[in-house]
Amino acid sequence: MAGAFAFAQSLPVAITFNGQPLEVGGARTLADALDASGFDPRPGDLVAVDGSVIEAGKGEPFHAAVNGQVTSDLTRTLANGDVVEMGDGSPTEEPSDIVEEAIPYTISSEGGGAIHLLEGQGADGLRQIKTGRISGIVAEATVREPQNVTRRNVSPDVGDEKVVALTFDDGPWHDTTVEVLDVLRDHGAKATFFTVGSRIEGEGIDLVKRAASEGHQICTHTYTHASGSGKGVNLGFMAPDEQTAEIEQGFAAIENAIGGEASHIIRTPGGNYGDEVMRAIGPKVSAEIGWDIDSQDWRRPGSAAIANQIKSAWPGAIILMHDGGGDRSQTVEALKDALPYLKEQGYRFVTIDELMSYPLA
Repeated sequence: MAGAFAFAQSLPVAITFNGQPLEVGGARTLADALDASGFDPRPGDLVAVDGSVIEAGKGEPFHAAVNGQVTSDLTRTLANGDVVEMGDGSPTEEPSDIVEEAIPYTISSEGGGAIHLLEGQGADGLRQIKTGRISGIVAEATVREPQNVTRRNVSPDVGDEKVVALTFDDGPWHDTTVEVLDVLRDHGAKATFFTVGSRIEGEGIDLVKRAASEGHQICTHTYTHASGSGKGVNLGFMAPDEQTAEIEQGFAAIENAIGGEASHIIRTPGGNYGDEVMRAIGPKVSAEIGWDIDSQDWRRPGSAAIANQIKSAWPGAIILMHDGGGDRSQTVEALKDALPYLKEQGYRFVTIDELMSYPLA
């Protein structure tokens, strides 16, 4: 029996080599198959990190696969029916030191409307920087492209409908917000209030509840109006985590007052919605709202001057006013003058949500 086994072990095996039948004798290894085939693979080159050749023929000596499995072991024993594919060696890249760095995504802007929408994923790409240990060459390659963002600044196409959006910032505010709500109620007007979250407590909760119950839209103007490092005017002065906290806490204050989910439409302090702010809070908001008409009530120019600004409205316009942040008695008096005037011109007063239900372009 031992002699028969030894005889069988000495018989050649029948394989397929690069698509052709081949008998392999000897030890019946991959090296024996290479010898029997007469194939002379050309070794690859040793290359630098930029692909230039450091030394010819010093790369991968050959490329081989047995039954679809890649191998570099020439001592591998073959069996009847094995399928061997063998080709020239591939280039071998020199060892290198690798540093990876982010490719920041970009934000482009188009349009001139007061409704600001972000489109795109907003994800950074990845760049790999290699320094060859043999050549000293430095090469850069993009591993992942950034996913850029487009800021679309749009306006509603309201057609022939005379609708305008009255918006009020910086409340709720004792006395003034009540007076504004009374004037709006008396004229059947709906508005959008961009609230400061830290003021939605005590009486502020009751004011927000009343506004919501009377059909007004409640949105956030951040939690503290970007106080502290934001200098009360610009989220962009704040760290990204501070910016997101301003928005999230603003949402939470509204939800605590109204007992439901807060609108994710916002207005940033000062209307400052630059790239760094968009990067930080963009994923958390559905739209940032600017304005078409600044009533200038923050300057307290007199109720007549404020009323004239409001009366200059056109279909689809967004009007900026304030119910908080100081004495807004001039704003209240201006509303008493301007709202009847606009109603006589055929205007209706809608929320931002209602305005955004029109086609946006």
